[in-house]
Formats: sequence, C-alpha cells, structure tokens
Amino acid sequence: MNNKTESFPNTTDTVLVFDVWSDYAHYRKIETTTSPLTYSIPTGTALMGMIAAMMGFERDSYYDTLAPSKMKFAIKVLSNPLKKIRINMAILDTSNSVFPRSVGKIPRMLIPYEFIHQPKFRVYIWLKDEILRAKFKQLLIEHKSYYTPTLGTANMMANFSFVDEYKLEKSDNEFVTSIARMDKGQLKIESDSRYIIEKIPIYMNHDRVVQEYAEIIYEITGKHVKMTDSIFYKAGSDTIVFLQA
Repeated sequence: MNNKTESFPNTTDTVLVFDVWSDYAHYRKIETTTSPLTYSIPTGTALMGMIAAMMGFERDSYYDTLAPSKMKFAIKVLSNPLKKIRINMAILDTSNSVFPRSVGKIPRMLIPYEFIHQPKFRVYIWLKDEILRAKFKQLLIEHKSYYTPTLGTANMMANFSFVDEYKLEKSDNEFVTSIARMDKGQLKIESDSRYIIEKIPIYMNHDRVVQEYAEIIYEITGKHVKMTDSIFYKAGSDTIVFLQA
C-alpha cells in the first residue's frame, strides 16, 4: 500500500533517541487470560504511558498531548536474538473480597507468565511541541525521570540512556533497521532472514479504548527488514519507519 501522501513530521524536525532496558519485560497480549503471553516489543499504548511517566504527567492526563498527531515513535530491538521465557507467578485468588489481614490465609495459584528476557530497545520519539521535546531531552541527558520507567508492569523497572538527537531526513534506503509496519509498504522477503509479525495496539483514548492496531514486523536476529513503497527517515545511522498511521 502506498502511504507516501500521509502527514508525517517535516524533515526540519528532530527525533530524540534513547535506549531502554531491563531484566524482564511483559506487555500482556489482550487476547490471553489464564496464562498471559507478552508482545515482543513495547506497544504504542505502553510506550506512551512510559514517556508520560518519565515526564511527570498525571495518570490518564496525557492522551491528547501525546496523541499520534503530536507524538510519533519508532522502535529498534537491540537484544538480539530477542528471547522469551516462562516463569510461574504466585497469584492470589481475588474472586472474593481480600483484606490485608487475610492475605496469608489465601492459597496462591501458580500461573505461568511469559516474559521477554533481558530486553533492550532503542526508541525514536518525535514530539510536535518544541517545549515538551526540550523538556524530555533534558531529562534524558540528565538521566532523570519524574516516575520510574518500567517495561510493561510495575515490577519491571527499567534503565535508560540518551543516545542523541537527530535531524529527520527523508531516505530512499529500503533496508529498515527499526521495526516496520506491514501496511506501510511492501515487504521484500530475504531467504536468510527470520521474521516475526505481531498485531499490537498503537493508541488508546481517554476511555482507555484502543483506537488503532497495527501489524508490525521485524527480523528476529537483528537484521534489517527490506521494505518498498513506504516513508523512510534517516536518524543517525539508522533507517526508521514511524509506527503510527
């Protein structure tokens, strides 16, 4: 599908680039219940929440400020190959009311959770608001955040480091180093590559209802993904595709 008429950031804009990592990550797939599986990368909704937390936004106050028309993102997997493991988690039965004094008496259920093991991602963020962009850049440079960033759940605390700020340049390079989006171009399959395709939530509104999903694709060992008929940007040495429509 040709999407070159879409409204995207101008080439006079810049993109903030930072790395984020942790021991484990879990982005629960919405279709799983008793044995939660995880998406392979931070979803758009999770990434929005993490950036809002780092910048000090109150809960549920940032959906308009960080809407797709005002924030765009790309992601690159740095932990290659990306590994998933399963760990049994002891879960309380909360079908009945649970009081703090009763917690020790309630039997636990062992539920297998899927986690990403030692995940590390490179995140590219475009912010339309220049004041907000400057604030976020300063926080990244100083390694500060208002709230502790996490990779999915509250106990998956993450570390981060600022990489650089790059001017966005349109690129004709079809070898994408970031995660690509299936409906934003034509995939050219290469015989020595191993691909993962997932459908992830991109954006949700004030009612916490997902407004956009996207099928994303990446090469599991960190190789490029060859795409044609898309909008590519050069950010430093990387060729990226923004994941919003």
